Amino acid sequence: MALTSEEINEVKKQLYAQVAHLHPDQRAKAEKQINELTPEAIEELVNEQRTQGRAGSKTIFRMLVDKEVDSVRIGEDDSAIAVLEINPASEGHTLIIPKEAITDQKEMPQKVLLFGQKMVIKLMEGLSAKSVEMQSEVKFGEKILNLIPVYNGPLTLNSPRKKAEKTELESVAKKLEPKPKKEVIKIETKKSSENPVVKLKRRVP
Repeated sequence: MALTSEEINEVKKQLYAQVAHLHPDQRAKAEKQINELTPEAIEELVNEQRTQGRAGSKTIFRMLVDKEVDSVRIGEDDSAIAVLEINPASEGHTLIIPKEAITDQKEMPQKVLLFGQKMVIKLMEGLSAKSVEMQSEVKFGEKILNLIPVYNGPLTLNSPRKKAEKTELESVAKKLEPKPKKEVIKIETKKSSENPVVKLKRRVP
């Protein structure tokens, strides 16, 4: 079955992520090779991955969970991880990836949804977004969640995207870090009646 243009772009995106940690010169060469891959070559790679997958090979999402692929994490609990999308529809576009692979036949576990809701609040507070769209999608047999911060008009998974540099993503992650609480020191002044001030009248000789 031929891949759609969206699936081809997704494969390229994953390949770009795998070379992101390389030295700039090596990364540039690798990205050039990825960019020049034909749809047929990409389809062959995917078929090979699927064949290997049946023998126990990991998908890109499993590799992200196990930190085998470079990513910018902004949250994690025992049910899922939250990583910034490298081709975001808006600043802070986040992927919620369950730690246990969820197939398209299964419903998203409640724990993952709750974790997603916590991340929604984090994105809204940290990035001053008006709202956050939570949309599920299935890619390469796994279900994940997309959290897309909305600042102006409505956004969806089909909204235009642009490739974000790692430095940009790290800058977004910095904005989402917990703000240190300012320590307020209160100085209490107590009026003491134990030692009252005694005024002496001056004697005139």
